[in-house]
Amino acid sequence: MLLRKGKFSGEQKTVAKNYGALVILQGLNYLLPLLIIPFLERQLGLEKFGLVMLAQYLMVFCVVSTDFGFNLTATREISLIKSQNGDYSKIYFKVFWARMILLIFVFLILMTVVFSFERFSQNWAVYLLSYGVVIGQAIFPVWFFQGIEKMRLITIINVIAKTIFTILLFLFITGPDDFIKVPVFNSIGFIIAGIISFMISLKYVSWQWPHFKGTKEFYKESFQVFSSNVASQIGVAANGLILGFFAGDAVVGVYSAFEKLILAAKNMYVPIYQAIYPYMSRKSWPQKKKMMMLLIPTITLIGLTGYGVIYFFGNHIISLLYEDTRIIENVNLFKVLGLIVVFSGLNMLYLSLFAPASKLYKNRLRILVLGAIATLILNFYFVPSYGIKATIYSFTFVEGIMLLLCIYFYLRKTPNETMLNE
Repeated sequence: MLLRKGKFSGEQKTVAKNYGALVILQGLNYLLPLLIIPFLERQLGLEKFGLVMLAQYLMVFCVVSTDFGFNLTATREISLIKSQNGDYSKIYFKVFWARMILLIFVFLILMTVVFSFERFSQNWAVYLLSYGVVIGQAIFPVWFFQGIEKMRLITIINVIAKTIFTILLFLFITGPDDFIKVPVFNSIGFIIAGIISFMISLKYVSWQWPHFKGTKEFYKESFQVFSSNVASQIGVAANGLILGFFAGDAVVGVYSAFEKLILAAKNMYVPIYQAIYPYMSRKSWPQKKKMMMLLIPTITLIGLTGYGVIYFFGNHIISLLYEDTRIIENVNLFKVLGLIVVFSGLNMLYLSLFAPASKLYKNRLRILVLGAIATLILNFYFVPSYGIKATIYSFTFVEGIMLLLCIYFYLRKTPNETMLNE
């Protein structure tokens, strides 16, 4: 991607700067779980740790619902406006007010679900207090800063918020009875980050009150992405929720101990895709394909390296981080789950970068819905009998199937078809 004179263009320098900022942020996202998750497992015990993680799995669906797909559609629109030196205000407040409405609506649904099932209502305060994470995420316009390619701002804000959260945990979590403080501190971190980022974003826009006329097509595209994102999170959060429903909090604790480490490793791809997404969105079909040919071998190598570390050093990693024998004796399941580091990196290359940058929302939706359906069927059928083993093997199997579907749709799509969608 270098120019003939061996220099970067202005756009490419912006991508490089954003990537550098995101590497710092994701490095923090990788490091903190290595500190926080083992600490919580030791201080809270496996049962209370599993309860806190179960609430987090439920919050994943709430975050996706309030986002409504704007993380991709709005980012793309902001990126295009930026290239034309236009005004961001109209699209910004379309998204902002829609998110505020969704925030209230989703909260009402959450409370209905929590108080309808004894499994959740016994610890209703955990779920209520965890909703602060959703509030913080809803008012944090990550999509806007990504679209205007100011990712360093996001990095600074997130570092501050996550540092506050981590310090509070290590100062005040001393035993199982402190489990209720975890969602409180987590919510405080996210809400502080959301408020700061929202105030900064107002420097780039002019205030507008709710106005939804002429937005039908934008919301229609966002709904397609929203449906895809819900399906995507079913493949992650539903695993923990279904396992907890049938097997209890302690087993969720074991699963979360492994899954959080895998997700931390999976996050190493995020800086690449978030930095490149606005840039790729503005490019022609041949340019997009050329970029993919450069990225595919790179992502494959990163994934295989990550899995190699998990496979060969998994026993040492788990023994070093955790004390509970129920976690340590299941280390082979951690190695199976490690395959997701390979599968998901390539899946995200298509689902989080190429497809949304090319407005191939229907293809993305098909793949993620099929993955979600497979996840639900496999979990509900096998988990009651085989517990955590069924959850981990199902999760890994579905990610592999989704990779095959991504390859199929990527090879199947022709330039002419794509040009009609742009």
